[in-house]
Amino acid sequence: MANTLKNILRTQLSTDSATLYTCPSATKTIIIGMSAANVLPNNNVNFSAAIMDSATDSDPTHIIRNATIAPGGTEVIVGGDHKIILEPTHRLKAVASDSDSLDIVVSFVEQT
Repeated sequence: MANTLKNILRTQLSTDSATLYTCPSATKTIIIGMSAANVLPNNNVNFSAAIMDSATDSDPTHIIRNATIAPGGTEVIVGGDHKIILEPTHRLKAVASDSDSLDIVVSFVEQT
């Protein structure tokens, strides 16, 4: 089984729900870190992230929902002892309450 370490770097997450990652077929993915940084100078931003299963796309499973991040602040969503496993076709999605407001970093291991 091959393990490949990867990062997703997403700048200026906005109010439209964005797919950050889709787990490929014949792959399991372990999210080992995820953080969101508020890049706005004066506004709090709410942040939500969820996993979507292609079979139940209308029912997101939230990792975090409406967490408030202060101006210049960072929220660590996954890290330390907390890991998330994605199976083939699972999608990681995220959304912010303000336009062009959050930078997201997701670190993960793909196992094929």
